[in-house]
Parts: sequence; C-alpha cells; structure tokens
Amino acid sequence: MCRAKYRNQVIAWGLTAALAIAIGFANTRYVGNFVRGPFNIGAADLAQVGDVTTTPHYFVKVAGTKAMDTGLQEVSVETENGVEKSRSVTANYYALEVGDRLLVVKSPGAAMRVAQGTLTPLSEDLDHNLFSSPEMQAARSHFYPFYLDAAASFRAGGYWGIAIGLVLLALLAWKARPAWRGLQDPGSHPLAVRVGKWGSPVDTSGAIEREWRAPGNTRMGRWTVTPRYLIQSALFRFNVLRFEDLLWAYKKVTKHSVNFIPTGKTYQAIVHAYGGNAELPGSQKNVDAMLQEAARRAPWAIVGFTTEIQQLFLKNNREFCAAVEERRQKLRQA
Repeated sequence: MCRAKYRNQVIAWGLTAALAIAIGFANTRYVGNFVRGPFNIGAADLAQVGDVTTTPHYFVKVAGTKAMDTGLQEVSVETENGVEKSRSVTANYYALEVGDRLLVVKSPGAAMRVAQGTLTPLSEDLDHNLFSSPEMQAARSHFYPFYLDAAASFRAGGYWGIAIGLVLLALLAWKARPAWRGLQDPGSHPLAVRVGKWGSPVDTSGAIEREWRAPGNTRMGRWTVTPRYLIQSALFRFNVLRFEDLLWAYKKVTKHSVNFIPTGKTYQAIVHAYGGNAELPGSQKNVDAMLQEAARRAPWAIVGFTTEIQQLFLKNNREFCAAVEERRQKLRQA
C-alpha cells in the first residue's frame, strides 16, 4: 500500500509536469515573442502580415512619420445599482502613418510616432465605431486590417507563467522527488518504519489486511474502524493507527448557518495516538458509538474534551503522554 501511494503520487506529479510542458509547447509563438520581442518592423513588414493571429512576430515596435488622433476613446464607467457613479478614459485610439498606410494604435496616453505593443485583429465593435462616418469609410482602404494594442502589457502573462513555473518546480522538488525516492524504497515510508516497531512486519501487515478486509467494519470518512486498528486509505495516502496507541479522543461538533440561520450540525470523532491523529466524520450516533468503543478498547486513554485537557496536550504533550502511560500501567496491574 505504501508503494501504491508513492506510485500514485509520482504519476500525479508526472502528469502535472507533462501538462505544464505541453502548455509551454502550445504557446511557443508567445514564448518566442516574449523572449525576443518586441520586433522592429516597418511598412514592408506590415504589408506582408496576413493573419495577425498566426504571424510569427506580433509583439512589435513600429515607428511612423505622423500620428493623428481619431477622436475615438475607450471609456470605463462605474455604476452602482444601475446608476452611473463615475467614468474615466482608459485608452485613446490614434492613426499612425507607416509608409503609405495608417495603423490604428490603442494607447493609454497621448499619440506618439513610435508605438510598442501587440498586433491584434480589429473587433467588430472597434471596426464599427472607427469607420462609422462616410469620411472614414472612404479612407478605409488606407488602413491596415489590424491594430496595435499598446495599452495592454504583453509580458504580464509571461511573468505570471514564470512565477507559476517556479512554484511548480519548487513543488516538484518538495513533493515529487521524495515520492520518487519512496517508490524506489517503500520500506522507508514513515508508516512502514512505525509498523516495523510493532513486531514482525510480515505478521503485522497480514493482521492489518485481514481486519481491513473483514466484513462488519465501520467506515467513517476515509477511515475504516476495525477491532484493533484505524485504517486510512485514500488515493495518495495510506495510514494505520492502533487503538493500543490511543492517547486522547473526543467529539467535535460544528454548527452551520446561512445568514445567521442555523442549517444543521456535523460531527467528528477526533482521535490522537502515537504516530498520528484521525478525524472520523459521521452521524452523532456513530460518533458517540465510536468514542464508546475507543474507551472500551483503550481504557487508559483520555476520552472527552475540556479546555484544560487541550492545553495540556498541546503545550505539555510529554506530560500528557506520561499521565496516559501511568494510567495504562495501573490498569495492567489491577
């Protein structure tokens, strides 16, 4: 089971890395422009551009001979409950003369004869507003069939991609590498090491599996409650706790509400033992039955919750464990 969980982790991280690589290859055009752009292009280069969505160089810098205001602006309007509160100009559109044709430039500031940005197809809305007058319709053939978006940051998406890539690399080093090492040596899994201290690993493993597969066990969330063990089996995790190692168990009740209206409660049995802890969700009846069974199987353990017990467990755990061990010894001597 330890080997299987390590294998699942390796497969998951491998697929994640493969997906990241695939996304990178799918965006090689953007990567090339991000790394090598902006490309300096002139009238001859613009004339050869057919479809700007496929042209290799679309993050460009263009120098023109004259910049002319078109009078078209992009305005952002802030409303509240359908009532306009304020409006602001977020971009201006001007025409840049490049050779014998005009290139529309979307700019966050004033018109300039040198513009840098992304070659972008003319949208229907922009086309309609830009060529709405008869004069502009007559001059339409003098305009390039695309525009230069100098208002948006071309490299912003790339910087986010680099940041996400670095985080992914850190996660691969932190999570995937230990999983790969564990797959090579599943006996090094903390659970395998801990179970090895319970006696013969083969005999103990067989006993755990027999109880796990036996009928009549109680399932609480991802945990299976057997006569001697609590067994967790999930896609990426496998864990075993013994009732013999039980230290403290109590019921946790969570109240739920929507807009201060109570909608119900959920219940959990919280179990702390040597080697780890478990949260066992269930109905109130099942949680109460679980705690009663825990008290029967491990009578030396503390069952119930008070603030004092919690403080002792969290702040003086060694003293808490010593008190439990003392109770265990007294019960064995009785």
